[in-house]
Amino acid sequence: MPTKHYQAVVIGGGVVGASILYHLARNGWKNVGLIERAELTAGSTWHAAAGFHAQNKDSNIAGLQAYTIKLYNEIEKESGQSVGLKKTGGYSLAGNYSHTHTLTPSLISYSHQVQKRDLTA
Repeated sequence: MPTKHYQAVVIGGGVVGASILYHLARNGWKNVGLIERAELTAGSTWHAAAGFHAQNKDSNIAGLQAYTIKLYNEIEKESGQSVGLKKTGGYSLAGNYSHTHTLTPSLISYSHQVQKRDLTA
């Protein structure tokens, strides 16, 4: 409901703006608003549809990605609505041995089974 005073106003209803608003409300903020010029997730979020990344060699980004994947499951349970996330899986191949060390931490953060195989033999 519109009001004259808000604790916070989020500008932009894409995935980031919607996430910020969700987390504020989840943490007890009651008087928050969101301003969107068109419809929710119609801007650059729409262009990234189906481009869900589940791995990154930066451990901070990998942790954020793991949190996000778990969050989608929580939102489905809270709302009773499907978010449409399909976890299809994939392969990560290292071009050389040193690259395997950059892949392993992000794979472990997702609790994936990690298998290293030497394909040079």
